[in-house]
Amino acid sequence: MDKVIQFESLKDADLIKGATYKGGRISNLSSEPISKLLPVGNQSGIRFSGSSLSPKLIVLYTTFKDNDWPDELISNKVIYYGDNKSPGKEIHDLPGNQVLRSIFNNFYLKKEYPLILLFSKGLEGFDRIFHGVLKPGYNGLNEMDDLIAVWKTKKEERFQNYKAVFTYYRLK
Repeated sequence: MDKVIQFESLKDADLIKGATYKGGRISNLSSEPISKLLPVGNQSGIRFSGSSLSPKLIVLYTTFKDNDWPDELISNKVIYYGDNKSPGKEIHDLPGNQVLRSIFNNFYLKKEYPLILLFSKGLEGFDRIFHGVLKPGYNGLNEMDDLIAVWKTKKEERFQNYKAVFTYYRLK
């Protein structure tokens, strides 16, 4: 059975692969555990500390249940879609998509990237599961394949979002 970290213990908790970090009992974002565990925001899929152009720490959060934007974890590969999930904004209007662009720019231009952590929705309420650490790109892909602006149509409007591919490191 995987470890469960109670909401009251988050401030001093370690990151443990497969652990469930319990949400609080109040039905609003004050019960969201990732922001209590790490110095990042409490909403959107792409959360970070630092600036969107130079993030220090990144958390990618997913439900793995969005049929329009199907994030996937397959073996050691993660396919993750950006934050622009409905029409009305340009691809880089959202800070999360600026972060994705920054990750891959720095990875290819400077050979560096910040710590990137993957969390998903748990079974109840605001519970979150920690999966592990990600690296930009994937074996066999190049800079033309691992961060792609994709088009989608919704409500008779076309708009763009990112499709990013990461290597998933299974922590022991």
